[in-house]
Amino acid sequence: MLLTYQEAMNLLGSRYHVRKAVSEGSLHPVGRGLYSTSREEDALAIIAKRYPTGILTGWTALYAHGLVTEPPDRIDLATKRGGTKILDVVVRQHFVPEGWLSVGRTTVTLDGIELIAYDLERMLLELMRTRNKLPYDLYKEAVASFRRRSERLDVYRLQDYAEIIPRGEAYLERAMGEVF
Repeated sequence: MLLTYQEAMNLLGSRYHVRKAVSEGSLHPVGRGLYSTSREEDALAIIAKRYPTGILTGWTALYAHGLVTEPPDRIDLATKRGGTKILDVVVRQHFVPEGWLSVGRTTVTLDGIELIAYDLERMLLELMRTRNKLPYDLYKEAVASFRRRSERLDVYRLQDYAEIIPRGEAYLERAMGEVF
């Protein structure tokens, strides 16, 4: 289980007990102000805990939804445009305007970890938007996965998202041609 420093203090009672737990090995530091109760912690869980306002997008969200089989080399995280730059080399940060940052935000479970990611409809539009930035075989695999799930996609939600996102109508038209 991951804990922030404040959560560890609340759980253990004081700074002394936090330091004692670290020295005894029952609590392990995994980053600045972040502790784990186990020795091995998933990088995705650490990033999700460290940046709670970030939303998984891109290749990482496609993997979290089970649309692609190959795990991403870096974690794609959407954050508010104008926000603080993430200096972690594991994270590929995408600055998104605040007006459409939270459009399609949902919770996904991957390997028992609760993650904030975009829903399938938003990811379909994001896939069409970033198709030239992804490897071609990955793009084709994601499109094929969306085709298999096309009955479960909410077309009305897709249309609503397309109205909010810049050039969304063009991405929706492309999605309709390739997926439905």
